[in-house]
Amino acid sequence: AYEYSSKECKTANGDTTEFAYSNAILIYEILEETENSYKASVTYKDEFSSDQMNNMLNDLLAERYGDPKIIFTTDQYGTLQSIDNVQELSDQILSIIDEMVELLIKNDTEGALDESQSDFVKDYLKQMFGNHDTVMKIFAEDIARVLYFHGCALKLDEEYTGQIQVPSIYPGIDQPLPAELTIWADSEYTDEYSIVCRSHTTLSNEGFKDVVVNSIINNIKTEGAEAGLSDEDIQAAILEVEKSAQNAECNMDEYSTAEIHAATGWPLNIWYDKDVVINVEDQNQTQNTSWTLKIIIPSKEE
Repeated sequence: AYEYSSKECKTANGDTTEFAYSNAILIYEILEETENSYKASVTYKDEFSSDQMNNMLNDLLAERYGDPKIIFTTDQYGTLQSIDNVQELSDQILSIIDEMVELLIKNDTEGALDESQSDFVKDYLKQMFGNHDTVMKIFAEDIARVLYFHGCALKLDEEYTGQIQVPSIYPGIDQPLPAELTIWADSEYTDEYSIVCRSHTTLSNEGFKDVVVNSIINNIKTEGAEAGLSDEDIQAAILEVEKSAQNAECNMDEYSTAEIHAATGWPLNIWYDKDVVINVEDQNQTQNTSWTLKIIIPSKEE
C-alpha cells in the first residue's frame, strides 16, 4: 500500500488562479504473472479531493460499490496493455451521475450551478464517462505511477537520452509534442538496500511555443466565427498573436525520482514534479503539478 498526495497550482501574473490538492491510499496487488505479462490491481481507499465534484464522485462510488478497484494487464516491461474492468468502472460512474449533479446543485453556495443547467451537465458527464478511452486515461496515470522505471536497465550515473512524444496539455491541440527524455540511476543515493532512478523530460521553447500559438489561433477562429466576426477581423487577430509570439517564452520541465527496493523491484518512494511557464508580452502564466507516493510498511503487530 502507498500513501498518495498531490497538488496543483496555477498562477497568472503572480496571482494564484487555481489551487487543488488530493490524497488517498493506493493498494497495488499482483494477481497473475506469466513470462510476458502481469495482471494486477490498484484499490483506492480514503480518497479526498479539494475539488467538490471529484470528492463527491469518490464518496458516492465508495458508498454504493465499496472501494474502487482497477484491474489491469501490462507486458513484462510494465507497459499498460489494457484495463480489464473498464466496462464495470464506466457503468459504476454512470450510475451515480444523476445523484451527484443533484447534490452539487443543492450544495452550491456560490451560484455556479442551478436547475436549468442540470440536464446539460448530466448529459455532458455521461458522454464523457461513457467513453472507455476517457475512463482508461483517467486511471492509466495511477497505474503508471509505480511502473515508470519498470523494465529499465541502467548503469549507475550513465545518462540515457532520447526523443519522445508527450501528450498535449492544451485544448484544441491533439497532436503529441516532441520532448527530450533523460534517465539515469543516481549512485549518490544508491546502496545495497535501494536504487534511486531519476528522469528529466523537457519540452523545447520552440516546440512548446508552436503548440501554444496554434491553440490560441484555433480559439480565435472558433470564437470569432461564433461571434460573427469577419474573416478580415479574425485574420488580423491571428496576425497579432503571431507577432506577439515572436518573443514568447514557453517551457516545460518534468522530473521523476523513484527509490526502488533492490531485492524486489517495488518502489519505496516516488516524487514527481512538473513546471510549465508561459510568458507572452506582459502576460505570465505558470502551472506546477507535483505528487508523491510513499510506501506504507505494516507494523509487526499488523
